[in-house]
Amino acid sequence: MASTTATATTLTKTTLYSPLTFRLLSLQSAVAQAYANARRFFLATLYSSTTGSGHAPYPGDTEMSIPWLTATLQTKGGIPHGATIISADFLGLDGNRGLAGVMTKILVTYTLPSSKDKDDIHQVHLIMKRSADSRLRRLANIISGSSREVIFYGSDIAKSLLPSTLLPKIYYTHGSIWLGEYVVVMEDIKKRRAEELTQEASNSCRKPPVDVNFVFGNQIWGVPDSVDRASLPPSADMLDQMFLTAAEMHAQHWNDQSLFKLDWLKSTGWYKGSNRAVWEWSLQAADVAWEKGKAMSASGKFDVKYSEKFVKIMDSAFKRASWERLQKRLQDKTLPFTLTHGDFHAANMILDRSSPTEAPSICMYDWSEVCIWEPTTDLGQTIISDVPVVVFKTHARTALRKYWDRLIELGAFKPEAYPFETCWKSFVRGGVEKWLWTFGILCSYPGMPANAVQYFHDQMLAFIELAGDVEDDFYDITTVVCFAPPNMY
Repeated sequence: MASTTATATTLTKTTLYSPLTFRLLSLQSAVAQAYANARRFFLATLYSSTTGSGHAPYPGDTEMSIPWLTATLQTKGGIPHGATIISADFLGLDGNRGLAGVMTKILVTYTLPSSKDKDDIHQVHLIMKRSADSRLRRLANIISGSSREVIFYGSDIAKSLLPSTLLPKIYYTHGSIWLGEYVVVMEDIKKRRAEELTQEASNSCRKPPVDVNFVFGNQIWGVPDSVDRASLPPSADMLDQMFLTAAEMHAQHWNDQSLFKLDWLKSTGWYKGSNRAVWEWSLQAADVAWEKGKAMSASGKFDVKYSEKFVKIMDSAFKRASWERLQKRLQDKTLPFTLTHGDFHAANMILDRSSPTEAPSICMYDWSEVCIWEPTTDLGQTIISDVPVVVFKTHARTALRKYWDRLIELGAFKPEAYPFETCWKSFVRGGVEKWLWTFGILCSYPGMPANAVQYFHDQMLAFIELAGDVEDDFYDITTVVCFAPPNMY
């Protein structure tokens, strides 16, 4: 087995790794951090958090301006005009397992102008997501383009996205790819209509929003006791709804050439043949992590058992992976593309059951990986990530057929242009390809427990079996999350 150091050295010789490029980006992050520090000092000198007009939040701020928050929520319809905010309390975000960004719950308490009872108070629940305020995090954000999420939220493409219930209500966004920073203030979907539901009788047909991953058992972490499991839909029905929701989103921009005008989308540059260094750095990071993960397992100190078939697929994919092979795939005109979420899994979805007039709907967040890509890759990702093997082995093909039928109904393509068997092949290949790089990173990721790594291994292996016997080069590493070169930190 090759050592981590040897792997990194080999890849460096065979890729267009550029120390100069990395140093220039490092310099950019240092300038960005110096600017952010000066901005914080300047704003703290000029503005008060409780009087005047206040200022919008930035990464690293320890409090939020009440005057600014009042004006923002009133303008966006978060609170009635004339309402007075009493407090905005920063709370922890229990259960968050995100790997990037700083997420905070904000409980806003306010009174109405017409109220004469001092105890007549109301609340609005917010989530603030922002980048970490450090030079290294800015460097990582500049390389990965993580600020694209807030650019997406403010874009025309997001405002017209279908289904209309897909996105949370956004109150404020700030993002700069050059500075490597972002801030978004949005509604806390899980607290949507919280006051109404609290006041209603317990036998109401309306239920509070719930994490979709709880429907499938929440991987190895289990479902909290606070969740009413009896009220959750059957797993197969939930899978159908996820796929049909994806069909609505994917159909809207199926083979839409105008997407390539949006340079902030993650993969636009790759389709145009640019940003090669970033893709190759990311590939290198995953290859090094995969070799480390195998060594950890072989040592017996990390209790993960890899099957020979799985290791062969991973090793072969990393060995073949190249920028030229990626370009050949992306320039294949027979493969469809569309706007995809890019991190389509159940932990990024909320099932909203709180409306008195509408059927339960899925709302999605964490759009930091939004990109142009093969559509079924979204679907395969969530199967491997979240859906129990017994469910997807018996229901994945049925759910995908419903997805395919819905795309035809929406006019995305004619059946003969994209036969179902072609869609199925794309699905079973794309799901694994989405996870090849991801698993490489996670198998030795700091803090990732062995039983979680084993879970994802077993999920991937079971999904691979859906494809049956395939060619040795059936799976390629194409989709990546952007990492800096691991030997440069």
